[in-house]
Amino acid sequence: VTEHIVLAQTMTQQGSSFLPGLAVNYDFVPLTVHHAETRDNPLVFFSSLVSIVGGVFVTVSLVTGCLVHSAAEIAKKID
Repeated sequence: VTEHIVLAQTMTQQGSSFLPGLAVNYDFVPLTVHHAETRDNPLVFFSSLVSIVGGVFVTVSLVTGCLVHSAAEIAKKID
């Protein structure tokens, strides 16, 4: 870390037209990430697979229900 101080009198004596200010510089140091691939228990894989399939079924049933309800309301308004 370096420090640098300039007094306002020094700036006016040098004929500088700049106003005093503050400049902040950040140095980003890269982090090291160690990634090790390991196999999980087969039951964990099966549980994740079942949860994904269940989520897909729930999402499809919600979208289908909304579409059917909307179509029924539009059919009522047309009649």
